[in-house]
Amino acid sequence: MSNKAIAIYRMPNEQDFYSLTSQNELEINSTSKSCFFFSDFENGIIYSLKNPEIKKNTWINFDFQHNSSEIEISKEAYIKKIEVVTQRIKAGEFKKVVFSRIKNIEKSADFNLEKTFKDLCYNYPKAFIYCVSSEETGTWMGASPELLIEQKQETYSTVSLAGTRIEGINWTDKEKEEQQVVTDYILNKIAPYSTSTKVSEPFDLNTGTVIHLKSKIEFKLNENNTIWDLVSFLHPTPAVCGIPSEKAKQFIKELEPQNRKLYTGFIGPMGINNHSSLFVNLRCMQVCKESISLYLGGGIMANSDPENEWIETENKAKTLLKVL
Repeated sequence: MSNKAIAIYRMPNEQDFYSLTSQNELEINSTSKSCFFFSDFENGIIYSLKNPEIKKNTWINFDFQHNSSEIEISKEAYIKKIEVVTQRIKAGEFKKVVFSRIKNIEKSADFNLEKTFKDLCYNYPKAFIYCVSSEETGTWMGASPELLIEQKQETYSTVSLAGTRIEGINWTDKEKEEQQVVTDYILNKIAPYSTSTKVSEPFDLNTGTVIHLKSKIEFKLNENNTIWDLVSFLHPTPAVCGIPSEKAKQFIKELEPQNRKLYTGFIGPMGINNHSSLFVNLRCMQVCKESISLYLGGGIMANSDPENEWIETENKAKTLLKVL
């Protein structure tokens, strides 16, 4: 088994993909250089590839790492968990909590990482597509629709992304409120670090399987702050954690039967290949020895319906099931 650390990615709305290979172990919490980064939700560890070799439009063949399959709960157990969450929200402990679950899919005998990656690129041209593999983290792949932060010259941008529906269904007050909560949270978080902030009106983002409400937020960064200062305060956002953030994160760690690991962490290239963007690691899967674990979550509000929340996670699973 190879001990290489691998990262392969394709940016949204681009044709080319990039393969990074490090012969050494991953570096931990080293953000002072240009590199490819990804983080762990539970512990906040930031991983980066050490002195990677970079190739363009070349797939790297590697022995990918296998972890054990994650815990999958039944629909009945999931609904009971959601009822616990809504009770705690109604009691005033939280304004919003994001609860996630695992859906395990049997890995077919002909499963191929390269084909799956390229199928994701083809089916989701507007998403950030990636594959990472290391001894420390196992092997992950995803198609994230959500930007955490991006730098283009002196302008920085992020998005408020929340609410989920399918074609033919109208937005409800719950989903509109959920998206506005995320927008307000982000604006409050970036205010001490930014100037010249612009926010777009919410609009529909069609990911190909589900539709989200999205607002674009652009701003300038204060001279005495760095992008990593902002990342540390911005992540995890209410779109993947909850409000209040730290309390919701602790509640999630206690309530969810699985560890999220890289799911809902951030991931992306910073200062390499003319890319400086971090994305929230959504619509992702961990490739295990005998199965594939899909990570599926949803924002729970006081008026959430547990049955509808289950359906929402099933709809989100279609992003990856489409290529599996």
